[in-house]
Parts: sequence; C-alpha cells; structure tokens
Amino acid sequence: MIGKKLIYLCIALSAVACENDIQAVMDFDSKKAAVENGTNIEAIFSQRGKVNAKLTAPAMERSLDKPSYVKFKQGLKVLMFNDTLGVESTLTADTGRYMEDEGAIFLSKNVVVVNKKGDRLKTDELNWDPKKKVFYSTKEVFIKTPTDSLHGWGLIANEDFTDRKIINVSGPITVQDSLSMQ
Repeated sequence: MIGKKLIYLCIALSAVACENDIQAVMDFDSKKAAVENGTNIEAIFSQRGKVNAKLTAPAMERSLDKPSYVKFKQGLKVLMFNDTLGVESTLTADTGRYMEDEGAIFLSKNVVVVNKKGDRLKTDELNWDPKKKVFYSTKEVFIKTPTDSLHGWGLIANEDFTDRKIINVSGPITVQDSLSMQ
C-alpha cells in the first residue's frame, strides 16, 4: 500500500516538475527560428539577366530579425564578372556582413581585392555603399600595382577598383613624367 502511494506521489511530482511556461517555449522557438544557417555556400548574383558575381563561403548565418543580415564568420570569396563572364576582380575576406534592407556590405579581417590589371588592395576593413556604388574604408590600406606600392589610411574606390583614392597617403609615390609618355 505504501509502495503504491509512493509511486503515485512520484508520478504526481514528475508531472508538476515538467510543467513549462507556454510563453517561454514560444519565445524560445521564435528566437531559434529567427536564424538560418548554411554550409558550403555558392551564390550567383545577376542583374537584368547578366551574371555579375559569384560568392563562395564555407558557412553563413542569416538573421531574419529586423534589421535582417547575412553574416559570413568563416570567410568568403567573391568573383566579379564583366559582360562576357570574364573575371574583373576577386575579393576575399575573413569575415563579412550583408545588410539585406540597405544592401550595404561590411568586410573585415584580411580583406584583399585584386583586379584584372593585377592591382592588389589589402586592408582590414572595407565597406560597400550600394547607393553611391563605391567601396570605402577608414582603415589602413595597402595598394600594390605592377609599378608602384601605395600605403595610407582611408580609401574611396569605384566598384571595379580602377578609379581609387587614398585619403591620407603615406610613403614615397612614383609619378610618371608626362613628357616620357609621348
């Protein structure tokens, strides 16, 4: 008789101990559902039926909360193409974040851009403003061309890095004589 009462007591205590607050469960589920994860990412970007770029990354995390964003914590690589699918430039970074509502991109840690002329930009932070269609940075930048090496802080550049300006240049600069070019 005591054994049966003890069993009923244990069952009753178990039922009471396992009670969950339904609101807490729903809050937990909504937070968990607000993030999507992916691995071995490959994305093709096109505009007006023309492929512009290809992004590859080992992993990504997409937040569905506002403001929504896509984060690349394990690095990314982007190939940017011309109209005939020739590679115009290559961009790599250790981390990146794409703000979906704004279209803005923030790249950081070992950011390297190489264009088809062989010009190479290296910096620890690079941002893209889609409205102005420019890349910019306030951090230290290094640009190596086939003929020069430039160093400074801050950068503004067009999308294919053919037109760029270092805000505060540091070190020697080689200037070609206009007469020797004739």
